[in-house]
Amino acid sequence: MDATFSLAEQNADQASNYAAFGGFSLLQTRKDLEELLGKIGQLGLFDQYTKHDISHIEAMLEKLDWLIPDATKARLTAADWLLIVLSAYFHDLGMLVTKDEYEKRYESGFEKFRSEVLLTDDADGRDYEARLAGLSDEEKERFLYQEFVRENHALRVKNWILGVDAPTAGICTVAMREVQRMLAALDPVFRDDLAQVCESHHLDDLYDTSIYPVQQYYGNDPQESANVQYAAVLLRTIDLLHITRDRTPSITFRVLNPSDPISQVEWAKQMAVRAVKEVWGQDAEGNKSKTAPRDTIAVYATFTDGDGFFGLTSYLRFAAKQLRQSHDWIQRSNVANGIDYQFPWKYIDTSRIQAKGFLTQTFQFSLDQTKVLDLLTGHTLYNDTDVVLRELIQNSLDAVRLQHGDESHSAGRVWVNWDPSSRVLEVCDNGSGMTQAIIENNLLKAGSSRYQDAEFRKKYPDFTPISRFGIGVLSTFMVADEVEILTCHPEEDEARQMSLRSVHGEYLVRTLSKSDIDQRIAPNGTFVRLKIRPSADVGDVVRITQKWIVLPECEVIVEAGSGSLVRVGFESVGHALRDAISRYDANFREQLDERKIRIVEKELDGLSIAYAVRWNEYFNEWMFLPFPGPSREAHSLAGTCVGGIRVESSPPGFRRASGVWSLANAWGPRAPRTNVARTEIDATPEFTRVVEQIYSAYCDHIREEVEQLQSVRSHSLTWATGEAAIISSIFSAKDSLPISRPSLRQSLSKVPLFLLEQGGIRSHASADDLLKFNALRMTESTVMEHIEYLLRELPGGSRTSLMKVLAEAEDHWDESEPVICTRLGRDNHVDDFFLSAWQIAEMRANKSERRCDFRWIKLDDEPLWSSVDLVEAGLERLTTEQERYGHQKSQLVHIPIGSVSISGFTDKEVGVRVGGQLYLIPGHPWANMVDDIRKLSDWKGPDDERVVALSWMIANVIDVSGRYYGPSVPNLSEILEDMRIRARRLEISHLFNWDDFATAAVSSELGFFDTRRWQRWAQNFW
Repeated sequence: MDATFSLAEQNADQASNYAAFGGFSLLQTRKDLEELLGKIGQLGLFDQYTKHDISHIEAMLEKLDWLIPDATKARLTAADWLLIVLSAYFHDLGMLVTKDEYEKRYESGFEKFRSEVLLTDDADGRDYEARLAGLSDEEKERFLYQEFVRENHALRVKNWILGVDAPTAGICTVAMREVQRMLAALDPVFRDDLAQVCESHHLDDLYDTSIYPVQQYYGNDPQESANVQYAAVLLRTIDLLHITRDRTPSITFRVLNPSDPISQVEWAKQMAVRAVKEVWGQDAEGNKSKTAPRDTIAVYATFTDGDGFFGLTSYLRFAAKQLRQSHDWIQRSNVANGIDYQFPWKYIDTSRIQAKGFLTQTFQFSLDQTKVLDLLTGHTLYNDTDVVLRELIQNSLDAVRLQHGDESHSAGRVWVNWDPSSRVLEVCDNGSGMTQAIIENNLLKAGSSRYQDAEFRKKYPDFTPISRFGIGVLSTFMVADEVEILTCHPEEDEARQMSLRSVHGEYLVRTLSKSDIDQRIAPNGTFVRLKIRPSADVGDVVRITQKWIVLPECEVIVEAGSGSLVRVGFESVGHALRDAISRYDANFREQLDERKIRIVEKELDGLSIAYAVRWNEYFNEWMFLPFPGPSREAHSLAGTCVGGIRVESSPPGFRRASGVWSLANAWGPRAPRTNVARTEIDATPEFTRVVEQIYSAYCDHIREEVEQLQSVRSHSLTWATGEAAIISSIFSAKDSLPISRPSLRQSLSKVPLFLLEQGGIRSHASADDLLKFNALRMTESTVMEHIEYLLRELPGGSRTSLMKVLAEAEDHWDESEPVICTRLGRDNHVDDFFLSAWQIAEMRANKSERRCDFRWIKLDDEPLWSSVDLVEAGLERLTTEQERYGHQKSQLVHIPIGSVSISGFTDKEVGVRVGGQLYLIPGHPWANMVDDIRKLSDWKGPDDERVVALSWMIANVIDVSGRYYGPSVPNLSEILEDMRIRARRLEISHLFNWDDFATAAVSSELGFFDTRRWQRWAQNFW
């Protein structure tokens, strides 16, 4: 153990004693890293920024001694310490820029960043460019690239750890290879987590334990597991808190004289900071005690200029917010997962920061009330006058629910009246009303919501209001200059009346006897009357109310000048959805009456959801009713509600007017929050939970249909499982845009999309179920395909039984390994689930029987085939290449990079087709080219750009030549010459030996073994 190691490093060094980290040397990694970090700034990039060398890391690691409570230190494993220390080592390495990278800057995402982020064609971009006018062209170019790297440095180091040299963040292959070499001995899953943690100090997703698991295993020993979220929080904290002057020596600052204003503030603030230390807690008597719990960090600093003071205090406000956020995240994870990793820090004490030569009193801006209220009541906050009516009704609904509680459905009333001749709009309710204190402290104080007040929450802990921001009444001045409010509260003897003539005016409150007022609001309630300006367009009041108010939980009556009363709102999301579908189309209304369309309603924890399904009489199943897409009424046909008020109009779980026709309502204390204007739902953990519940409800329907098809409708297991893929295809439709593809994928992974057979017994399985097996086998042949069609019509049959009847040859596969009977190439989303987890390990061709047998093993074992993902390999420029020629994208060819067993293929076959995928047979000269690449020291694995580029070339030669798709064979030499030119133009010709590639192309026929060659289709000339 090195004597200079910090306590954290000493603990991390113990990880090498465990199998998951055996062979890894922390000391050597530190030495190598120290050399790399020392190169930051050598090209004139980041030479004016704070140092990011090994001294920065040492200071960060020292803070862990007091940042981590002793009880948690004892709980941390060797893997925990290693993850924490290595993330500190590598987190800023992305600042490193090599000469070669800088010279290739226009081959990366720099040009796009330069034009679309920095030097934009707007006022901000022109101002930014003007500030650079004093720099020479070379200085300007270096400065702009420095900004590009600074913006992407966390992503860069993540990519390097993962072995991805992504051009979007800059091309730095040398650094990536060095990082790969340094971390090669570590477990791959550990490297993935390390990469995520290193990037996390510039992200705001540390709450997500699906990204940062709290219990990640790298081996079987308890010391080989880590809390990834805790490591990420610690990295962010120690990076934020390293602001002491030892990081920016004063002599360096004087010599460099930075010209970048950002750097000036950064250096000035840090030179003044003497120390960052924990503050002792207080005991029961209020005295400071060394043993009392601590939650505050103090910053000690002295300034002689204002720039440094303002820079530091501004920075510390940001840091304090981050600190409290981190504390809350860890606390939630501890409760949710039954663990105890303590992060007690919540506050930053700035009282020790002094500014010499300045008054001790600090000053703040005061708000110009007139202009602020103008902004709030104009189109800055609300961009739709419809929201005036929505805000008033929301306030009434909150008051009704507060006053009547569970009796709101029967006792609560809200009345809306619109008189177009007098242009008077009235909203009245029999809710709780307002006291004088509520009027003063909440109604007339913008941003002060009664429901967010601490005393109110203490008195009504279970009450969840619709309104949160305390600015709803301001919306009335968008359309009216005369607002009258009359209110009664049950605890006060008299009613109160206010007449508001302007948002900027002063108001008088008149007291009235409750017997002299509209008895609808006596003894409690509120009446709001607006005199609408002639220039304001109110619109269709009934339609607007129906658009927003879906589940009011009380009676809402609207009268809009016609003399007729319209009741608005529904008792459930199911009733609301049925009404929407009926209004949209008379044919749909008829099908609802005939029960050819039905509404399925589910009540989950804090979420109600209803979706529509349509009966398919030919297949005897209920399929999702697709949303009809954009239309004039789309805003009121579906959507997601919060507290019964529609917020988003797209079907739940989707970002556009597509997907499943459905309606959802989130309610209660765990409901997601909306933005101030209630135009969309904030992306918070609560919303993530709601989205997951929505997808789970959809997938429950698919599972229920599979069960019903078998148990009630007497269909075979084969039929039922096949229909699961059909019903679920709505989620992968071309125009569908799920809110969260990972959450949708997680739900779909539990749907039985696959059919298995083992020992003559058939069963269905989900993608998750398949992972319980070590290996699977599959047969592609016309016979097997027809057997599956037959079994689809025969409940209770199996392949084994039919093969015996047909006197089929004995199956020589291991009976302990199940057969997957689902044919690939039919449903893209089913193929995606399977191919993302499984890879071919063995292939047996039998041309006389027109069949091919495959054995599949999990992808998490050693990769056996190259990737077919151009983007992952950093070759996204090839994805649109076919568009230049009007062609569709070619299907890339999987190339063997591991040991794959084959038999039965002839010299005429270069590969085999499985579903929609092409696989190159081991031993072909093209495969031998990859074997040569794998022997090189810089081999990157399945995503190696050289192999993926070769795969792309093979696919295009096969595609363009036409040998795979038909008998017409263009001149191969002409095709190869065209491909050579394209490879050079696309700058991929250096990735492989062209002569070897061309020689391999003409060495044999380019046919692929495909069992469908023996099937005749239209225009099939095989």
